[in-house]
Amino acid sequence: MNLVAAHNWRSVFAPIIIALFVLLSVAPIQQASAQAATVITATSATVPVNIRAPYSPSEWSDTQMITIPTATMTVAFKYNTTGLLFLMQWSNGTLNCHNQTCFGGIELGFLNNTAVMGSAVTPTIMVLLSPSFKGGYDEFISHAESTPSTVESMGYKTQSTCALTLSVTTYTGQCYRPFKLNNPSPYDPSPTLVAGSSIEIGFAVGDFASPGVHAATSMASYVLVLGPPSTTTTSTSSTSSGPSSTSGSTTSTTQTSTTQTSTTHTASPPAGPNVTYYWLELAVVVVGYSIFLLIVMLRYQRS
Repeated sequence: MNLVAAHNWRSVFAPIIIALFVLLSVAPIQQASAQAATVITATSATVPVNIRAPYSPSEWSDTQMITIPTATMTVAFKYNTTGLLFLMQWSNGTLNCHNQTCFGGIELGFLNNTAVMGSAVTPTIMVLLSPSFKGGYDEFISHAESTPSTVESMGYKTQSTCALTLSVTTYTGQCYRPFKLNNPSPYDPSPTLVAGSSIEIGFAVGDFASPGVHAATSMASYVLVLGPPSTTTTSTSSTSSGPSSTSGSTTSTTQTSTTQTSTTHTASPPAGPNVTYYWLELAVVVVGYSIFLLIVMLRYQRS
């Protein structure tokens, strides 16, 4: 290869190799940041909750109230022997909600489903509360940016039982979701929930009067973990209640004998980055950088 041809070869491929080097250097950083998630622990309940009764702060005193800044929502989670209980509170001042069309809710998905509203391959389950729904709540299957479909429209059943109230400017939703589901969709992660297990969770508030305008978290931002059951040394008696309702809704009240001591709830974080994958990326970066230095040296040696 003569000097002119070598110079032309270097002038064509050197920028490509430099760009490749930059992209490969940034890629591991981007993927690592995508793995970061806030872990929310659902505690083992010691205080029963009457879903249909007015909200009582004392019924949620056995778990932590958590603020979700993106959705300007306050939430709490706990579970009993039969299912998951969760609380959601938000203001109608969020996005200037109109009272009847304002909504708030959570999104449930399997781990490693990092799409904002699920994807076409791995949809998520949305439990939304709004005065515009009959009974104040409904469940949806969310698949990417498409309009979510109600679970009923796809032949499945709503699994949650919820109650929604509006006090001045604050919405309060209380829900119960059993672990044993009745005709759930295949996208529902709830049957996998046992003490110590985890699922992805998202939060959203918005106004149906302004389609597309809502505040929501990414499914990669939060993971819900069920804390371990209480260990026991002293026997006590407690009542664990599912939803209490009339007019056709299910009532689930169980009397259980549990033992309570101070309990440490440990959280299982989401799967971390693939270490082998990063070593391979590092190797590619090193090789690419070496080729780049070699080209630069040859270029200046022959100048």
